[in-house]
Amino acid sequence: MSMHIAATAALNADEDDVILYKGPFEQTLPLVKEDGFDGVELHLADSRLIDRDALQKLLERLDLPLTSIGTGSARELYGYNLVDRDEGVRRRTVAHLEEHMITLAPWGGVLIVGLIAGNRRDSGAPLPVQKARLAESLQRLDELAGRYGVTVGLEMMCRYESDFLRTVREGLDFLDGIPGLSRTVLHVDSVCMNMEETDIGAAVRAGAGRIGHVHLADNDRWYPGHAHYNFRETLQALRDIGYAGVLALEEKAYPDTRTAARLSLRYLRAVEAVLH
Repeated sequence: MSMHIAATAALNADEDDVILYKGPFEQTLPLVKEDGFDGVELHLADSRLIDRDALQKLLERLDLPLTSIGTGSARELYGYNLVDRDEGVRRRTVAHLEEHMITLAPWGGVLIVGLIAGNRRDSGAPLPVQKARLAESLQRLDELAGRYGVTVGLEMMCRYESDFLRTVREGLDFLDGIPGLSRTVLHVDSVCMNMEETDIGAAVRAGAGRIGHVHLADNDRWYPGHAHYNFRETLQALRDIGYAGVLALEEKAYPDTRTAARLSLRYLRAVEAVLH
């Protein structure tokens, strides 16, 4: 079975952001389809500000599934996070993410909880308190995910982005300590695994049945094949655990969007061809 590879897209993103396609969806999404992707991951600041009906009709016309929604920009724009010292901020963050679930519901995709999980600066509290707040927020999100038929993807990030939850093992241990979760999975990123895991293949295999979303880029955040990340090791491990989810390209659009898209797909399909 071929890997499902999705592109990232956003309405508003800076040139240096790790988003492949930038601009109005009616312009960029046809290019995503034309360039050969199996789906699209949208990075949305606020689902209340888009025309959901128009987006759904466009995606259905293109036969381009909405695989996932990236949520991190709301932390910068609104200060939203799931561990804030202010309980009201935590509640508003959950409500904000529920709006993304509504957008995602027709496709049953993955709601990414990465930067919006928050960190110690947001919590203003010792790490055990921060973890307890995040666990409580995830329980609320998991319940909502069941209502909308979507999945919550808790992202393992690097040391520059997260106080904990940097490795697959940390993620598994954290989720195992939260009772009642049924729709929350681990989300891993090749760039962060390159920094934080001592054995990436072993880490992926340890996440069998729990890894539900994957971001890919080379170690320099350019397109796969540009630098030295070992994609064969990662993709082989994903195949070994029967991973059937999406590989979303969270990479910089260098040297330009369509060159990066074309080279990414070419390289990943070539790696896939030599897996066993």
